Amino acid sequence: MVKFSPLLISALLPLAAQAANDWSQPCFGECNWDISSGSGSGTVRVSGPQAAVSDITSAAGWMIMDCDPNAEDQDIRLVCQDPDKGCDHIQNGGAAGTLVRLPNNCGSVPFAVVTRDWVHKDQSIPASKRSAIVRRDGSQPVVKGMSLATNWSAVDPAEKGNITLFITGSSVSGAASNFTVEPPSSTAVQKRGLGSWLDDSLKGLSKVNSLLIGDFNKNISKSSPLDFEKDIPLFDQKIDCPQKGNVPAFSGEAKVDLDGKVKGNVNYGVAAAGSIIPPKLDKFGLFVGLDADITGTLGLGATLEGSISSGKIPLFETGIPGLDFPKILSIGPTFSVNAEATASLDANLDMDVDLAYSVKGLQLFFPPSSDPAGQYTPGDSNLKLSVSPNVTSHGQVAAHLIPSLAFGLSAIGGKVKATVNLDLDADAALDLSLTAAAKASAATNGAKDKGAAFGGCVDITSGLAVTAGADADFFSIFKKGTSVPLFQKTFDLFKKCFGNTSARRAYTGRAARAALMSRADGAICPTSLFGSAASIVEEKVAGSSLTR
Repeated sequence: MVKFSPLLISALLPLAAQAANDWSQPCFGECNWDISSGSGSGTVRVSGPQAAVSDITSAAGWMIMDCDPNAEDQDIRLVCQDPDKGCDHIQNGGAAGTLVRLPNNCGSVPFAVVTRDWVHKDQSIPASKRSAIVRRDGSQPVVKGMSLATNWSAVDPAEKGNITLFITGSSVSGAASNFTVEPPSSTAVQKRGLGSWLDDSLKGLSKVNSLLIGDFNKNISKSSPLDFEKDIPLFDQKIDCPQKGNVPAFSGEAKVDLDGKVKGNVNYGVAAAGSIIPPKLDKFGLFVGLDADITGTLGLGATLEGSISSGKIPLFETGIPGLDFPKILSIGPTFSVNAEATASLDANLDMDVDLAYSVKGLQLFFPPSSDPAGQYTPGDSNLKLSVSPNVTSHGQVAAHLIPSLAFGLSAIGGKVKATVNLDLDADAALDLSLTAAAKASAATNGAKDKGAAFGGCVDITSGLAVTAGADADFFSIFKKGTSVPLFQKTFDLFKKCFGNTSARRAYTGRAARAALMSRADGAICPTSLFGSAASIVEEKVAGSSLTR
């Protein structure tokens, strides 16, 4: 059994409450239901007029005899086993139209609406259950039939009044049950609004999540590990090129590969407020906490020319444990990794460049309610580049490794859906603008005489862009296209110009990259002799030098 440290307990005490759902107490006018599993926790509270919310569990005196545990809408048989516990409450204003709490072994949903009740024609009671029935006068109890439904939209709120709804949930097991912000009364809602409750709930959950998965208690495992490692060929085209003029026949190739790795942990929490009768959410918020390391090596080798594009390549996808408040709100997260490469080539080129980023303490609130948090630190990068020195080249290369988290939202039995995406786009890019320089003798001087071998400029960068956005409207809470930029920066790994002034002026720069990349007309055999590639740079760039 997990034991919480005194520091953790003291941090939680101002906000904490015991698990909201108490199966020993009946739900009359107000009801709670908890989810608690090895992968998450949560609480939903419904509240309305006394006649609108009731209970058919044993806490209210009922015994259910025939019920499908996997069904949502069904007819059941039940009997009042102890009238003193309040069986008659459900008849306050008539049973039809009443929202009732169900026991765990009856139905796949926590709540249902009674559409009708009647005296069942089958009055038999299993012998195993007769002894549990309390009747002081020894009379035989009446077996009732009851129709249960989960189409909240079919219920007319004018009959018994609105039933409000409050939800908090966390991917960290135990977090939601160790933290509950008391839902506001109707008077408090008028004074402060639901937004205040929502903000308090999300910030409280983010704090509890951080404590539960942090250094205070090493026995609590971090939520939802992210783990990806793969060497991926993004593009590989080979052509047997025939002799053409002074260019001899040869086997040409353009190849781009990416050896990528993503390691990390994610946790999240949700809070929502609205009503179940009529069904709608007025407020919703998602909190995401993320720590991740993104590393990889981009490798490029080309003896062909032309423009190529791999398109976006899906590399990996896996589900992350979600949260499900059946027929009310479900959150289904996934972790995926995509990659993409584009290149415009016109020289013999070999390049290896490392991607290395550390993301610590990322905090996203969506829709945005407070400033995002996080530390984004570049790591060391090994860099190698060799190019033909005796050609004019205006080459561009860009590659992306994009880990993504997608939080699928489904509300009111799937009638309203949206996805909130969190993308971390790590990229490496090369801009090359060289003019024809010395003959082959210059190309053999290597690193000792780069200025003589090359004319023009070389620009190698890496970058990280972290953004969140929505792909659809979600009630009136956020709109499709809502975007939250968390971080974006490009780092210069190597930038240098060689040779004379005219060669430097020929540098096309980063602005030309998009136009060149957009061609993507495929690789072809070169029309001129490239010659052997000579080294321009081979060094290790310290990550600490990039943050200054």
